[in-house]
Amino acid sequence: MKRFVPLVLILAFSAGPASGQECRMTRAFMQPDRNARGGATAVWSDAGDSTLFFIESLNVNTDGTRRSYSVGDFWGKRTALNNLCNAMNDKCHGLDTAGLQNRRIITQRAFAQGWPANLLRQTRIGSNIIPFKDGKPCPPVGGFLVSATALHRRNITNVCDLSNYVDALEVPALVLPGNPRNGVSGFAARRARVGDLVVAMLPSATQPVYAVIGDIGPADELGEGSVALNGRLLGKTGEPANYDEVRGRGRYAGRGWQVPRALVLVFPGTRDLQNPYMTTPRIGEAATRRFEEWGGISRLRACAAEYARRP
Repeated sequence: MKRFVPLVLILAFSAGPASGQECRMTRAFMQPDRNARGGATAVWSDAGDSTLFFIESLNVNTDGTRRSYSVGDFWGKRTALNNLCNAMNDKCHGLDTAGLQNRRIITQRAFAQGWPANLLRQTRIGSNIIPFKDGKPCPPVGGFLVSATALHRRNITNVCDLSNYVDALEVPALVLPGNPRNGVSGFAARRARVGDLVVAMLPSATQPVYAVIGDIGPADELGEGSVALNGRLLGKTGEPANYDEVRGRGRYAGRGWQVPRALVLVFPGTRDLQNPYMTTPRIGEAATRRFEEWGGISRLRACAAEYARRP
């Protein structure tokens, strides 16, 4: 379960930071999280909600990259970094083996026929993930479908231009939960938005990774980072070969890109509306400055120690 905090982690944090730095943050809300023990994750804030903090495992987000989804490599067994079901409105949930096979066949048939409306509806492909133009998914780029991110360049004119979006392979980015039906999330209520700056660090690390909120996910999930964010946290180089490696399955067992647990800070209100943070150097410069003003690693460790004792 995602909310399990290993005893060794608690013991390591409970001693507190040697610097004597104080956390000065308290629990602000419980974020619904169907992957967490008890169905929710505690999110802390400081005075004025200028910073939000939580500890969570990070699954992998591949959207916006040049090789995320492929009709031909539907399951991501060869070179695609994701299973195409994850770009569908129902994510193929509830389908048995025959149903999954049928979904693949329908999708490949729809693609081969130019996405006729009757078949496209049956694929359940979500236009919020795979952008549509003229009622159809954007043409493939290099054999892969275009996938979108909520953070994009200003004044976007061509939704099919992959360069408009945050490249999950290049840019460290965090996915923020969306608003629940008939309400707003605890993050949105505290002004956290797409484009805001983020700091993430492994409990055992000595240096953080600077990131940006690059996308919006389901309202009842927390803990998803781009391939670049998770790779930097795990010390990986290069790119994953396919979805099996992303998930650490088969011959890639033990080598997946999911982060077991990360300390995460979100800085609401730090987005740049005129020139969004979409390159690693700009993100790093701005987030480093904000992180040091907040208190840096010593304060982050103080918060991690308190969180481990009373999330």
